[in-house]
Amino acid sequence: MIKVFIIGTGNLGTQLCYALEKSMNNSVKLVGYRNNKGQKLESSSAPLFQNSIPDCDLIILAVPDDLIAQVSNSLNISEVTVVHTSGSVDMKELSSFKNHGVLYIPQTFSKERAVDFANLFICLEASTDTTMKQLELVASSLSRKQKHINSTQRRELHLAAVYMNNFVNHCYYKADQLLEKASIPTALLQPLMEETLKKAQDLGALKAQTGPAKRGDQQTINRHLELLEEDDRDMYRVITNSIEQTHGKKL
Repeated sequence: MIKVFIIGTGNLGTQLCYALEKSMNNSVKLVGYRNNKGQKLESSSAPLFQNSIPDCDLIILAVPDDLIAQVSNSLNISEVTVVHTSGSVDMKELSSFKNHGVLYIPQTFSKERAVDFANLFICLEASTDTTMKQLELVASSLSRKQKHINSTQRRELHLAAVYMNNFVNHCYYKADQLLEKASIPTALLQPLMEETLKKAQDLGALKAQTGPAKRGDQQTINRHLELLEEDDRDMYRVITNSIEQTHGKKL
């Protein structure tokens, strides 16, 4: 039995707690968690620990990147395996622990929205073969998909994820603003949002690209720029120029 303790109950930490509790794998057990505010998770039966750490085999640091070093340095333990969940922080940040590693999940998480871990990829890196086997067992209690990825690869994966999720989601928000300004229901673009994703998955993003920038339609681009507020024009130009360079259109 691998006893797991989670430090941090933000978006990812909260969902990890719930997922580990629901796991049908009898080889892994969530023995508790800790957070900054000392607040109990409403939907968790696992105990909250603020001033101590219970007997455990693995500590998962589900904390912001800039707190990983601080939190790990505060742990007065030696035999327990310690891992972080960051996409951009090197595994060596935890090298003061003999057994250490990374458990990174390239997915977006929110406290309020449940995530089905079953089909998510869990990317693992470990300091030793023994630690890797331990992480594989924990990962298998959450998902059927695992991948061994080193710190260099993980940084590139995280950067790609920022483009695919954070930047794209921000574009959704900017689109919502334009629709709201024109008193147009956002539901009108829902089918477009869904088809864009499906096309990118089926054809690949390069082949799926359409629009005025790919066509070299400067008149339409100019009309769009006139409609935009000054603060938003730079973003439109940068993305348009990137599409133009990718597809070789002379605008």
